[in-house]
Order: sequence, then structure tokens, then C-alpha cells
Amino acid sequence: MTWKTEGIVLRVRNLGEADRIVTLYTKERGKLSTVARGARRIRNRLLSPTQVFTHGRYLIFPGKGLHNLAQAEIVNSGQPIRDDLEKLAYASYITELLDALTVEEDPIERVFPLLAATLALLEVGRLGLATRAFELRLMRELGYEPELYHCLSCREELQTRVFFSEQGGVLCENCVVHDSASMLLTNGTWELMKKLLEWDLSRITVLHPAPSNEQELRRVMRRYLDYRLEYPLKSLEFLETLQALN
Repeated sequence: MTWKTEGIVLRVRNLGEADRIVTLYTKERGKLSTVARGARRIRNRLLSPTQVFTHGRYLIFPGKGLHNLAQAEIVNSGQPIRDDLEKLAYASYITELLDALTVEEDPIERVFPLLAATLALLEVGRLGLATRAFELRLMRELGYEPELYHCLSCREELQTRVFFSEQGGVLCENCVVHDSASMLLTNGTWELMKKLLEWDLSRITVLHPAPSNEQELRRVMRRYLDYRLEYPLKSLEFLETLQALN
């Protein structure tokens, strides 16, 4: 039995003298860990298709532990991302985030197209917005969609002056006293969150939010994701260091 599937390379590790362990997020089977034999040899046909961020079509022989990646055809090489340090940092973050929040062979239908579309946005340079949209939408697909319209506690519909809880949604002025970790959301950031979550992903290229709203949203999402993550992400430290230098 073999599996033919589209996938995107999330992570690559060396194995032995010439092999690679390749973690893919695939369209039909979710996250898969595979071995690509000889993929580190210069003339090996699996060398290019197993580069991180590559979108390809893969032929996989299932195994009891690691599966065997036998053949591959490139759909999108991901080279523009790997050639640009800032794009590389953002892409490393979103792929590590996806890897950290998903388990092997548990496919979630809309995650693969979300990942592919986000990497395409990173290629054209919409780095911050594409990443925030990915974070929000990934949480929705994993069952943690943030509540943006009604208070998490009293369920009142909110119009102005809202606070965001790390538990995943907005709080009103009356209920925020019970959540000391919540953060005040300006109206501009609140509206930006709604658009990034609800608009077609291709439309976010028309958005040009104020830098203060982008920075506020980054802080809010960091708190929200840290609440769900079991361990700190290595790529996030690299990304934040690069942002500080810029």
C-alpha cells in the first residue's frame, strides 16, 4: 500500500550520514513523519523536494513508526522564503507553531490550504498580517476560535471598550475584574482581528493597519497562544530578535 498526497515540509532533521527525517503537513493525512533515504546527497532526486517550506506531491510507503518517502514532485519550491532572512524567520515560526499544536495523522480539512495560502502571502511580503491571520485561523480550526462579539463571561454583546482574555475572547468592563491577565483592546485592533479571521485570506493584502494596531495584536496573540502551548517555540525567539534589530 502507498499513499499519494500533497504536502508541505514543516521540519527537516538529519539521520545517519545521508538520510533525512522529513515532517510534512499533508492534505489528506495531516502531519506525517517520514524518512527520505539518501536525501542529503547532492544528486539524490529527493534533495530539493525535502527542503523546508517546499510544497510538493509525495509518494509515501506507510510504516509502523516513521513512514518512507519514496518519490516527490515539487509544486512550489519555497525558495523565495529560504533566500530572505525575514521571510525565513516568519515561515519558521508558523510551521513550528503548526507542528507544536497538531498530532500525527489527525487531518484537519482546512489547515493544509491555510498553510499553503499563508506561505504564498509571506513570499510576497505581507509578513506580519499573514502571520496574525494564520494564528487566528489555526486556532479556529483546532477548536479554539476566539470569541470576538460577546463577553466570554456574561455573554453580553459588546460594542466598545473591550478586553481580551488569554483564554480566547473578549470581556466587558464588568467581567474583566475577574481576569487580571486580560489586555485592553483598542477598537482598531478589535476590528483588525475580526477582518483577519473572517475575510477571505487573499483580501487581507488590501489592509494597511496602523503600526500600533499591528503591535498590539502581536502582543495579544502572543499571550493567547502561550496559554495553549506546552513549551516555548525556538523560532519565536529568533523572530523576535530579528524584529528588535530591524
